[in-house]
Amino acid sequence: MKNVSIFLIALFFMSGCAILSEFTALTKCEFRFHSARDPRISGIDVTTKQSFSDFTFFDGQAVVSNIMRGTLPFAITANVEVKNPGLASAAVNQIEWIAFIDDIRISDGVIADRVEIAPNGGTAIIPIRIQTDLFEYLEGDNPKTMLNFGLNLVDAGGQPTRLSMQIKPSVLIGGQAVSYPGYFEIAHEFSSGN
Repeated sequence: MKNVSIFLIALFFMSGCAILSEFTALTKCEFRFHSARDPRISGIDVTTKQSFSDFTFFDGQAVVSNIMRGTLPFAITANVEVKNPGLASAAVNQIEWIAFIDDIRISDGVIADRVEIAPNGGTAIIPIRIQTDLFEYLEGDNPKTMLNFGLNLVDAGGQPTRLSMQIKPSVLIGGQAVSYPGYFEIAHEFSSGN
């Protein structure tokens, strides 16, 4: 908390009151996992898939073909909810993020869209598209094992899988991004029927 206080004092001398108010409100915001959508393995929508047997012949061919080439593309959108319990509006101009599966870093990126969060319990949803290659983490496993791992990431399969993220928001001050000193951390455990 001491680092945040020093940072806010320095920020005060660099910016106007409105920006300082938004940034101060941001430090009080709560970040959490809200939901996931549009999960894809090898480009195939797996929303309705529960196991390897749910894939059509052509779906299976696409997955096996990718694995034979040494790749298994996986993508999912993590919807992150930001809640502002404070009395002033909060805002984010940019978000740096890092995604992990079971504590293994799988992807990172930056979102450069402004998001405003209303005060008094207001919320905003920030969609973060995560893309990775599961083959890098499961090399040597057979296609069915790899696919089942991917399905665990979308609430199917029998073993829980933990998706976690580190999020660092920034505000624009004089055209320069000033980052929050540290990361907000969120996590969600996916398991069958969860």
